[in-house]
Order: sequence, then C-alpha cells, then structure tokens
Amino acid sequence: MYYYEIYVENSINIYTYKSIEKYRTGEWCIVNFVNRNKMGLVISEIEEKDVSIDISKIKSIVGKAPIFSIPESIMELASWIRNYYISDYPSVIKAVYPGAMKLNYSKKAIYKKELSLDYKSRNHGMNVLFEEKMEKISEVDKFNKYMEKKKEVTVATLEKNFSPEIVKRAIKEEAITIEKKLILNNRKKENKGISGKDSNKELEVSITLNREQQKAADSIKQGKGQFYLLKGITGSGKTEIYIHLIREALKNGDGSIFLVPEISLTTQMTQRLLKQFGESVALLHSKLTEAEKRREWAFIRSGIKKIVIGARSAVFAPVENLKYIIMDEEHENTYKQESNPRYHTKNVAIKRALIEKDIKVILGSATPSFESYYQAKRGDIQLLELKERYNNAQLPQYQVVDLNNTPENFSDELLREISRTLERREQIILILNRKAFANLLKCRDCGHISVCPNCSISLSYHKYENRLKCNYCGYERVFDGKCEECNSSRIFQIGTGTERIEEELEHIFPHSRIVRIDSESVKTRRDYEAIYNDFKEHRYDIMLGTQIIAKGFHFPEVTLVGIINSDIILNFPDFRAGEKTFQLLVQSSGRAGRGEKKGKVIIQTFNSENEVIKNTIENNYEGYYEREMELRKLFNYPPFGRLIMIVISSEEEKELLKRAEEIYKLIVGKVRNIIKIEDNEIITEPFKAPIYKINGRFRYQIFIKFDQGNMSKVKTAIRKVLRGYDERKIRVSIDVDPVSML
Repeated sequence: MYYYEIYVENSINIYTYKSIEKYRTGEWCIVNFVNRNKMGLVISEIEEKDVSIDISKIKSIVGKAPIFSIPESIMELASWIRNYYISDYPSVIKAVYPGAMKLNYSKKAIYKKELSLDYKSRNHGMNVLFEEKMEKISEVDKFNKYMEKKKEVTVATLEKNFSPEIVKRAIKEEAITIEKKLILNNRKKENKGISGKDSNKELEVSITLNREQQKAADSIKQGKGQFYLLKGITGSGKTEIYIHLIREALKNGDGSIFLVPEISLTTQMTQRLLKQFGESVALLHSKLTEAEKRREWAFIRSGIKKIVIGARSAVFAPVENLKYIIMDEEHENTYKQESNPRYHTKNVAIKRALIEKDIKVILGSATPSFESYYQAKRGDIQLLELKERYNNAQLPQYQVVDLNNTPENFSDELLREISRTLERREQIILILNRKAFANLLKCRDCGHISVCPNCSISLSYHKYENRLKCNYCGYERVFDGKCEECNSSRIFQIGTGTERIEEELEHIFPHSRIVRIDSESVKTRRDYEAIYNDFKEHRYDIMLGTQIIAKGFHFPEVTLVGIINSDIILNFPDFRAGEKTFQLLVQSSGRAGRGEKKGKVIIQTFNSENEVIKNTIENNYEGYYEREMELRKLFNYPPFGRLIMIVISSEEEKELLKRAEEIYKLIVGKVRNIIKIEDNEIITEPFKAPIYKINGRFRYQIFIKFDQGNMSKVKTAIRKVLRGYDERKIRVSIDVDPVSML
C-alpha cells in the first residue's frame, strides 16, 4: 500500500490518501472528498510510519485523472517556493498550474446496439399512414448509422440531431446507455493556438547580428555558466540576440521561455516571435481565459509547442527540453507577484535552472536591477554588455526643463518640440506616471477631501466618466459637483493625471491624433494589440500614457519623448525610489530615435539638480550604482541584507494593534532563541502601514531586516509562530524580498 499527500481542488489543506497503485509526484488523480469526487494532485509520497492519523480511516484514491501531469522538476520548484516565500501548497499549485482545477462531467450517450426498425403508431394502430411510417423508419436508420459511427456523443448533441421520441425509445430499448463521463481537457490532435492559426511550421526570417551582438550570443551558447546578465543600452538589439538563441535551440530540438514584465509587451514580442517561428509559439498570461490557458499548457506539455512567451506565470511552463529562460526588462517590479505566493520571477527562474541543470537564464535590461548588477560584478552571473545601438542608431539628445519656472503642465520648450515633431510628420511619446484627471478634489470652503470609504486614501477624479475612483479597492461613485460635507460647489482639483494631459493636448494641438494608454483606457489584450498596431502604422501622432509605455516598445518613427513630471516616483517612501526613477527615465528615453532619425528627450522636473536626473542625462549607470551601493551597504539594505515585510490586517481596528504586538513578541522570542540579533539587523515593532486601510482592512506592518546568512533562521521562526497562530479575524501576510514598502 502506498500513501500520498494530496492537494484537493479548491481546498486549503493537504490530505492523506492511499492506493495500491504507484503514483508519481505531480500526477493528477480522482479522490473522494466530502462524498464528492474531486481532482487531486500528488504532492509527495510518504512512508507508512510517517502517517500521523489512523491508517484504517484513510480513503483510497479513486483512480487516475486523464490530465497531463505536472513535471516532477516543477513540483520540486513549487516546494521550494512554498518554503522560501513562507507560503502554502494550495496557493503555490494555483500559481504553477493554469486555469481552474476541477472535474467537469458530461452526460454521454454510449452506443450498444441497433435501434429496432419496427414502428407502431401511438394513435392509429394498423391504420398508420404509410408516409409517416416510412419517415420514422428513415430517422431510425439515420440514428443507427450515426451512433454506429460515433460510438459516443453527448446527450445534448444527440437531442439536437434527433427527435425526443427516438432518443427516449433508444434508451428504453437499451440501444444506447447514458453515462456520466469526465470531460478531458487535453487535446493533442490539433494545434490551434491563441492566434487561431493551424500551422506548426518554423518560418525562416533571417536576422543578422552585428559584431557586438554575435560576441554576446556566442558567449551564452559556448559558456559553461548557467546565468547571464545582458546589459545593453536602449535600442542595442537585445531582442535580436534572444531570437537568435531561440532559433538555435529550436534547431536542436530544445525549447525556450521568453518572459516580459507587462501583458502589453506580449503583443509586440508575440508578433515578432510568430513572424520567426510560426505556431511553435505558445502564449501564457493572466488575461487569457481559463480554457485558453489550459489549451496552451497542454500544447506545451505534450511537446507540440516549444517556445513560450508570457508574463510571470510563464516561468512555470512545462517546456520540453528547456534550454533558455529569457527575462526581458529584468529590472521591472511587475516580475514580483503581489498576492500569495509572493514570488519573484527572477528567483524562480534561477532556481528552476538549478533544479533542471541544463537551463541557461538570460536577464536582459538597459538598466539592470542593482541586485542583479551586484551579482554580476561579484561573478555569480556572467556580465555581457552592448554599448552600441543596433543598425548604428544614435542615442537621443537630452534636455532638462525646470518646472519651477513653468505654471502649466507643458513647458514652452516641450510644446515647441512637439510642434516641430508634428510638422516633420514624426511620432511622439509622452509619459506621466499618474492616471485619472486629478489626484483629488478639495472643497474651498470647508477643506474636505473625498476619501475612499474602504481605504485611507483620497479618491481620484476621472472627468470623462465624471466619477471618483479608488486606485486600490476599485470603489467608485458619480461626482455630483458638490462637497459631500458642506454641499458647497466650490471644488478645486489638485494634481494632474493622464486624462488632463490628453485634454490639454487636444486643445493645443487640435489636428493631432492622440491615443492614451493607462489601466483605465486599455482593459483587454485586444485593446493593447489594436493600439500597438495602429500606432505602428502611424494612425496616431502622439501616444500618451503611464510607465506602461516606457517598456520595450519599438517604434522607429518616434523621435520625441517627453517626461511630463519626472519627480512622482522619487517621493515614494521606498529605499529603491531613486533606482526606480532612474530606470523609468532611461527606459522612457530609450523609446526615442530607435530608427534612422535622431531622437530627443525632454525631462520636466522641479528638481533639476537631483542626482537621478543628472546621471540619466549623462548615461551614467555605473556612477549612480556605485553611489547607491555605498548607502545600501551602510544601512544593510539589499543586496547586502535581506528583507521581509509582515502585514497584519483586520476589518476591526479595535484589537488589531494588540494582536500585531502579540505576533511581534512571538517572532522576536523565537528568533532570539535561535540567533543573536546584530546591530544592523532589526525586527520593528508594529507600525501603521503607509496606506493604513485598504479594501476595508486596517493594516499594521512589521519590518524585518537581517544578514543573508541569518534570514533562513528568521524564516524558520516565522513559520513556527504562524503554524500555531489561529485568530479568525486576523489575516497575516508575508512578503519575502518585498519590492514595495507600502
């Protein structure tokens, strides 16, 4: 008898089942759970001596589920994620396996024998009309031929093709039996991916690498190491290297995963990869339907598709003979999962490579995260650099404009350059990392500011819809033009968002074609695709948007990039604020002059002497990195120290601080029993989160900072505390290696 730990669909725990059959880790099975058959996933096999419950009470596994298994290496990866990120198996499995996990049944008609041709009328006995009799015999004959050929069809299909009378008689005479059968999710017969095309051919589209690119590609192909950081200036042709490597791998029967930080970038990259490799490409990201995710996953698992492009979750794709995991724009925070399990895609990719041995991980960016660059400088990752733009394109010219001398959102310098660019029939990208029309509305008479009832944050004003909205919980309401406290209509708007900029542009340049891209104006994958293709075809002159348009887009006709206000991110309470601003400015600037025409970047700021802006216009990544590393080493921030953020939340504020303090004392006690806390290590007492209330829950934070060598012991202490903590109204969430301090 074998014993297994099983994850059961939609459950929050792991359960023990037994079987006389041998199962492998990652195999799906059918188990009886609370008197219903459900889907189960084999997490691990356990020895009989390790079973902690009465063996006689353990249920047997019903049988194997006809679903592709999750590879054992991915299951090992899932186990690592659970431990490293202090998560749980149900949450991790939902991240690893796409779509809903549940058994779906359908009523099937199973062919047993021919239906008798004898026909007796219910109404007339021997006097039945000859025509009616022959018609019924004809339908019976058709039924017999149909079922003999099909053998098995759904009852719904049968009822569409034949009269209820024939179906009922077939059941009564046992010509067919009706059975409840499991619907299979895996289809191997056809390769119709997300694009709907039916082709599995590799298309020959030649790419010629320049000397610098070829050197980098050869270093990766011939290198003995597994990890590479490709640091190439914007427009240096990193994508061409990726495609070259993917092609070489495919020729040898190997697969590749291409990761992008935003769904919006999958449109551009999918088009490029499809152009190169046809329907060998699979697409995986959160905006796909459950059915689309399962279909693509099945194509990948069966080896039909060997190239995968997608956002975070694509790192788990079960690619056959996986050779490369390519992580484009590796510095982006969107690679960090915001909900449980809060994994970072880069760490998962590296761990997967270590588990599967033959995988090479390529991290690419013009502005690598300082943690990645530190690892490269230390020799843990091989550093490869591209210092020239592809096809001899020139880096853009910079101009910094002081907004202290400009009462409006647009300086004279920026307006003048927009006008000149439009006259040349070239394109423009304008970036403001703040959506809506105004940040908030304030009453001139009583000073009241409209605040979200569920969150401790002001509501932003969306003029086009005339609504006030919360950016955190989704609450919204119509704005009636009056103060909700004193009923005054003397309301003024504070702060500027992309909607206001769009309105001003339409007034100043009435004949220009403007498109706005932010999370309010673009909702679906098709929206992104339509806008991307329209801008590429020059159906728009100006693209305005948040930081989403600063990442990776390649539009050769864009010769001007304007940063409306570069100071927004700098004001965040985050030790990485300067690094993030530097990356955004460099990436935004990189959208200009990527073709044959020269580009220009105008950066508007209230602080033109800021180190971040100075280093941006000087293209001084190295200098800014060295300065930041000195500060981080002094304060033991990553990459020197390691961080954990614990958030304790509740819908009831009254007892929350008391409960948070209890958890704090338990953790500190456990940690002190294991290690001595050094001077540069800290576990803070609970403090109110910068945004104290989100979605109806009040929040306290405990901030933990320790040396790398001690952090695993700290995690052990946290696990022990949480394992024994059971307070129904309190929710505790753990963020290991957080990228946001909010």
